[in-house]
Amino acid sequence: SSGINAEYGGVFQEKLFAKFGKKSDEVLFFSHLLGLPAFIVNYRALAETIVEFNSSDPVSILGFDLPFLWCCIIVNVLLQSLGIKCIFYLLSEWSSLAVTMVTTLRKFVSLLLSIYLFQNPFTLVHWVGTTLVFTGSALFSGIIPVPGGKDKKE
Repeated sequence: SSGINAEYGGVFQEKLFAKFGKKSDEVLFFSHLLGLPAFIVNYRALAETIVEFNSSDPVSILGFDLPFLWCCIIVNVLLQSLGIKCIFYLLSEWSSLAVTMVTTLRKFVSLLLSIYLFQNPFTLVHWVGTTLVFTGSALFSGIIPVPGGKDKKE
């Protein structure tokens, strides 16, 4: 269901960019700002997590002792911010289908790296997923012609 929501969101953003102009930073800001009130529902769990993070072992960075888990969160937020900023930029320049293809391939590469780095087994389900990703990528890029589809050269 998250994939369907992402697709709907991508198409919706594509329509907004067409109507109001390509303002990816503005869309990025408001899409995150409007989601913040949803965290109120889990305020107790958030408070417990903050206490847990504050009590993690300290790490010295640039002369400051910071709890290790907060360092992990900071690195994660910075990398996620860079990634989502790139995705919103792509959405403002490319079709939502092309962006979906890029993000699917990125997730696929992340999965393969995870399997390799953490030495997890590559199961039949992974092989099926690999086949679907490569087939979808080949169909999208025109390497495999779509029966009854338009020729991309037209």
